[in-house]
Amino acid sequence: MRKLVLGLALVFAICILSGCNASPEATKGDYIISKEDQRILVAKNITQKDSESKTFAEFKKNNIELINYIVEDTQLYNELEIGEKVNVTPKTNDKGEYTVMQSDPPQIIAGQIERLKD
Repeated sequence: MRKLVLGLALVFAICILSGCNASPEATKGDYIISKEDQRILVAKNITQKDSESKTFAEFKKNNIELINYIVEDTQLYNELEIGEKVNVTPKTNDKGEYTVMQSDPPQIIAGQIERLKD
């Protein structure tokens, strides 16, 4: 019995010290922060809360990586929402290369957009 109590206390302590946190707001990822003209603006490695509350200027000021993805699939573009977590793979040519349009933020044609759950 004593070993069981000690074991449970140890597991509990490890969980607390390792920072167990099930909060989706603490989960970082790539989030859509705006939509316009068949493009989604994605901020890299931010929280969902930041995606819904911070402005473009705040992201720029904090040196957050921003990429405008051109979405060729109109139906998918219409379904995507600001604040949604995504994983975007650029559209590539036969050599596996993709084009980055030198703008600020840069623009890339989206090949595949994976919609992620938090």
